[in-house]
Amino acid sequence: MSLETISPASMDTFSLSQPHTFNEFAESRSWEPGWLADYRHDCWEKFASLPKRILKDERWRFSPRTRFGFDQISGLSLPKESLTLAVPSLSDGLSIDLFDQLLLEEPHALTLLTKLMGPDLGADDYSFLTGAFAQTGFLLRANKGVAGVSPIIIEHQEPEAGQIAFHHNLIVLDANTEVTIVERFVGQANNPGGCISNLLKVQLGEGARLNRIVIQECSSKATIVQMENFNIGKNAYLNSTNLHLGGSQSRIESKGILKEPGAHFEYGSVFLGNEEQLFDQRTIQVHEAPHCTSNLLCKNALRKEAKSIFSGLIKVDEEAQHTDAYQTNRNLLLSSEAEADSLPGLEILANEVKCSHGATTSRIDPQELFYLHSRGISKVEAEKLIALGFLSESLLNIDHQETRDTALNALADAFSS
Repeated sequence: MSLETISPASMDTFSLSQPHTFNEFAESRSWEPGWLADYRHDCWEKFASLPKRILKDERWRFSPRTRFGFDQISGLSLPKESLTLAVPSLSDGLSIDLFDQLLLEEPHALTLLTKLMGPDLGADDYSFLTGAFAQTGFLLRANKGVAGVSPIIIEHQEPEAGQIAFHHNLIVLDANTEVTIVERFVGQANNPGGCISNLLKVQLGEGARLNRIVIQECSSKATIVQMENFNIGKNAYLNSTNLHLGGSQSRIESKGILKEPGAHFEYGSVFLGNEEQLFDQRTIQVHEAPHCTSNLLCKNALRKEAKSIFSGLIKVDEEAQHTDAYQTNRNLLLSSEAEADSLPGLEILANEVKCSHGATTSRIDPQELFYLHSRGISKVEAEKLIALGFLSESLLNIDHQETRDTALNALADAFSS
């Protein structure tokens, strides 16, 4: 049975929540190894057993959850249309492959996908559906000693209107490796309005370093659900920088688990909202071991009727003494209709820690505008300069200069549009 037989244009015959949809999909993938078939079935069963969405779910507080429903989805995106790789010359010990290619050539390499969990921060339906239906994604592996390679470019293509693309991804870095990746989410030019459900699982070995940059420029009609679970080992370092410019609604869930002493988690994000864009961000920094550090800086600038939600938690286990953790959310409102909600929190069980969190929401200082206007700069241009200066701080952690310049230029271009 081909995929097209379960992806008709009519919503009357296709529904992600109906058992026949999964059964027909599973039948079309009967050639896959048994462990993967079992995993898909388990994910489907977990999805099917979820309670109906309720309004008073703390994990969705302040968020119009209905905007992330499945009513407008009429089909699954084909793998070849939704994910591409731009890979430099790879050194020995470093590989990156597509999910669907590995299923044919090296299926056992994907078994770790089934053992690592998603972030579990609210979008459980998307997480389980991704496990059940994913046909593509990437697997990045680095063996001990790999370092200093050029950035690997991964492009997630927004599917056509009414379609959803499920991407299931895995990054595994062995001890003392270093890799830089750039994930780009690009829009659909001809028929915009699709949905991307992107689930990423990361495992860093001792002393490994991952530099990850996300640039999201989907169409203004797209839905993006991005779920990330980072497992950070002894003395490992993870730096994730995220720029979100497109999409009608985006749900971002990020979980950093500092599992062994000396682990560090650096996370920065920027959202430039316009029109009625919704940016819903949920994060958690979990300190399980002593002598670990984490730092999270999320900045949003909101125009017109854009809305942002930030809910973040620093969790420190009893054994995680000498933790050093920070979490900051800053919001700049550029119109009277824009709205920002912040829910930072701490859950600390250890006593030898240094933890803090903070959130601010403000408008542009009139004195700053007056200063720039007195020097011949128009109000519109002055607001742009102030907002770009405010947002760019979160992008300065990008070590690769060319990529940093690309992100800064994309931000400036988006503000001018």
